[in-house]
Amino acid sequence: MSETIEAFLFRQKNFVAQTKWPPGTKFFCERCGDCCTWFFILMKTDEDLNDALRQRVKYPHGSWVMKEKGKILVQMPGYSFTGNIPEAQTEYIMETGRPWGYWVLSKQGQIALYNPTPCVHLSEEGLCGIYEIRPRACKMYSCRRHPIVP
Repeated sequence: MSETIEAFLFRQKNFVAQTKWPPGTKFFCERCGDCCTWFFILMKTDEDLNDALRQRVKYPHGSWVMKEKGKILVQMPGYSFTGNIPEAQTEYIMETGRPWGYWVLSKQGQIALYNPTPCVHLSEEGLCGIYEIRPRACKMYSCRRHPIVP
């Protein structure tokens, strides 16, 4: 993987922001596997935590690891904290076999947790190997790449 989290999120944001779809447009999954290769969750944080992180470094970032179901340990040089994550994301992390990764604090007060490791269910062909029984978080993912225009 040669793309950084910032480059990936910027690319995704630009793709969605620059594309104007007509009302009633629906999207479908072609099972391309991109969402299975770059996993990320955006979590809202409180202002006290944002301030504490920004006081330590100008651009807060570091590593994270799931310590137990629903709890992650977030680390950066000289500082760490434990946080809760929503049940759907916990399920997704456990079922895709990616319980660790990296994080970055956005200017909007969100922590982007990401893991550039492919899902354990991604086939050699780069397709989802459990598509029919994939976790709820995977079913809810909408990449908005393949439109069906009315």
